[in-house]
Amino acid sequence: MSTSDIGNNVVFKKQLGLNYEIDQKYVGLKMKENNILSFNFRAPGDMINEVEDYFKRFKMGEPILVDIGGTGDIRCEFKGLSPVLKNKDALDQYFISATLQEDKQYNPLEEEKCETCSGCGFH
Repeated sequence: MSTSDIGNNVVFKKQLGLNYEIDQKYVGLKMKENNILSFNFRAPGDMINEVEDYFKRFKMGEPILVDIGGTGDIRCEFKGLSPVLKNKDALDQYFISATLQEDKQYNPLEEEKCETCSGCGFH
């Protein structure tokens, strides 16, 4: 992929390599005040269950990296997850939203770093 090409996937990265990759056609992004990012997922039920299960692993304020289309990691903190809603007009389409806050000033303390860090991207 050349430097001007943007991929089709969004990758959410939790520490220790627990990643979730999804085609961006299922993801909408809204930017709000105070660096708040709302990732809105519209997808079939089985895929929404995967999204929900992934984000339920996070605690409030936990760091998360997001790579949109291979453009590089965005450092964020997890802020919350909406309930799953069913689209009344579609047979098998559901909606869920994950709220993150972009962390432009994150600088981990030495004791926060992984003991065996090999460039995990969180520090």
